[in-house]
Amino acid sequence: MRERTKSTAINGISRKTTHERDGYRCVYCGRTDRPIELAHFISRTRGGLGVPKNLISLCGDCHRDYDGARHSEIQPFLAEYLKSKYPDWNENDLIYQKGVLL
Repeated sequence: MRERTKSTAINGISRKTTHERDGYRCVYCGRTDRPIELAHFISRTRGGLGVPKNLISLCGDCHRDYDGARHSEIQPFLAEYLKSKYPDWNENDLIYQKGVLL
């Protein structure tokens, strides 16, 4: 497996940490009655790391909206949410850089 692929994948510890941080609910709409998925704030295609600072719990509907037409509407809300959880949060730190170990 390539280093970039491993760095952008979501491992079990990141999955558990993110779901616990988000209270096992969709952080955008608040739903708990549907399966909760993990979304990358910075997408994997853009090199977004699979770490809790770049992951967000969303229901399937909000995840599809975030990956689609409503991305620019939802993204500022998610950025503020992540900033509230991580005072040192910075989007530039969430992108894979060859040779940089986390």
